Amino acid sequence: MARSSTQFKEKCGPWALIAGGSEGIGGAYASALAERGLNIALVARRPELLESKATELERQFGIETRTIELDLASPQLMDVVSEKTQDIEIGFLVYNAGLASVGAFFDSTIEDELARLDINCRGPLSLTYHLGRKMIERKRGGIILMSSGAGLRGSPYYSHYAATKAYNIVLAESLWYEFKPYSVDVLACIAGMTSSPGLKGSMDEKGMAKGAYVMTPEQVVSEALRALGKQPSIITGKPNQRTMLLLGSMPRKKAVAEMGKHAIKNFLGGKRPPQFQ
Repeated sequence: MARSSTQFKEKCGPWALIAGGSEGIGGAYASALAERGLNIALVARRPELLESKATELERQFGIETRTIELDLASPQLMDVVSEKTQDIEIGFLVYNAGLASVGAFFDSTIEDELARLDINCRGPLSLTYHLGRKMIERKRGGIILMSSGAGLRGSPYYSHYAATKAYNIVLAESLWYEFKPYSVDVLACIAGMTSSPGLKGSMDEKGMAKGAYVMTPEQVVSEALRALGKQPSIITGKPNQRTMLLLGSMPRKKAVAEMGKHAIKNFLGGKRPPQFQ
């Protein structure tokens, strides 16, 4: 049975913190949670987008907001968030930020990949550890870690990104079981291609294959919130679920090869990129 807004607020309020919450999927989470009556703390690195989203939420839903301008790759992430939120009670965490790229493994520098590790793995670990401890003590709360279908198996040309997203799936699914006795719901949301600013940039640059299935951020968020508390993870979108089921039925090496072909077709202009330019 779906929770009413009042029930949701009692369990997961009064504040939600959304890392990467100023636009795209994170922005859709902010709106959906504000509609349920939660106050919203937004963490992102671009102040103009943060303030614009906060103003929109206050006007539309009459809730309080707080903005935290911060690069999620910062080693001071947990300290800054702790300081900026010490006077409010955060009952819900969404970690939406993810540094993604498509291309040959050596197209990026080791510094780029270490930043990806910071944003995609150290960030969700830090905030889940800090905020999750308080939720456990209160015996209520909710956590959603956003992931990707690329994290379900080896994904050529998304290689390190896929590895970081696998981390989020395993972390969230494990904590779903650990935190359940304390009435803290944890979910890994495994999204496919979504019309977020990041994907749109990739589409413009690389040329998305015609007919590719792309969800809206609002569709992803709606399915995730419906699944919260009912299961450890969700693959959003029926076509994505069917695709992942099909890949899961294949021998591992064939499934990995199919993921590589998907990247070449949808993001790399139909050509396998060389490792060194």
